[in-house]
Amino acid sequence: MFLRKIATWLIKNLIVLLLITLIFSTVALDLPVMVKGVFSDIFLYASPQAQKDIVSKLATSCSSLEGKDASELQQEVSKGPIPFDLSKIGAQCKDYSSNKINDREFFFNVIGSAIPDKFELPKTSAFEKYNKIIDILTKNKLIYFSVLAVLLILLYVLIMDTKLFILTLSGISFSLGSFIVVPYFIILAYERFAGINTTPILSSILQGSFSFDIKAIISVILLMVLRTYTTFILALGTSLLGIGIAGKIYSWRLSRQTKATTPTEKEAIKEDKKKSKKEQTPKSRKDDDEFDEAYRHRDRTTKEILDELDEMHAKKLKGKETED
Repeated sequence: MFLRKIATWLIKNLIVLLLITLIFSTVALDLPVMVKGVFSDIFLYASPQAQKDIVSKLATSCSSLEGKDASELQQEVSKGPIPFDLSKIGAQCKDYSSNKINDREFFFNVIGSAIPDKFELPKTSAFEKYNKIIDILTKNKLIYFSVLAVLLILLYVLIMDTKLFILTLSGISFSLGSFIVVPYFIILAYERFAGINTTPILSSILQGSFSFDIKAIISVILLMVLRTYTTFILALGTSLLGIGIAGKIYSWRLSRQTKATTPTEKEAIKEDKKKSKKEQTPKSRKDDDEFDEAYRHRDRTTKEILDELDEMHAKKLKGKETED
């Protein structure tokens, strides 16, 4: 029984993990697109003054490009740590000076031109294994559904009850919905009450340094997490959570009905006594009544017993006097 519970718990968690991986694989984590989006968010959640400062610096850089050979500058810039595409930046500068794009678009496009189309993640064993697994599963969705089907069959074999199996699936749905929806609303609550502020990060972008402001770093991490959420994922998470809550309400009602129909221990004992009395013969019932009457005296106090003995002694003396 214990091993069955452990196996059921393990399979349930494997199903949750597999489905979470499947759901978030739909985002197709494109790191360049995500990084560009995060930079856009950093600009959006910074103070207006910090936004003006960074746009002013970029506009000043634009003016320094005018009248210079772009090819020679491009060769010099390519040797640096950030591979800016000066041809793209020049085009953005012209659009900004002609008021075709606003400050945010100007910042996003200029910074975006420095972000390569492909990122190379750290070549560690953990990253390599993770990337291989995700790549295989993304390209072969059939593996997902085959493994999921096997896990569901094993779960039903362990439970061997259709109603309980459905309730277990609703529990899995609740776990999935909570895993998806709860972090999203926690981040929104953090934004509402604590506030997301990326001013230190934005101010340090063109200074060649990195801000170690804890709140700003937390803000960037939360913005990256929000970038993984799509309308589809939020809708799916909400639906799964609703199904899970409905299953829990049904389970609660079912348990209440079971308790109402099942007699309690005291009621069962009383019922057994009534049945045993009905089944008793008149003689055995009389003996039981006499036994109960005899044991009733055990409930009297010492004073009551002494008073009764005194009364019996007085009656005895009175009887002797009458005889004399």
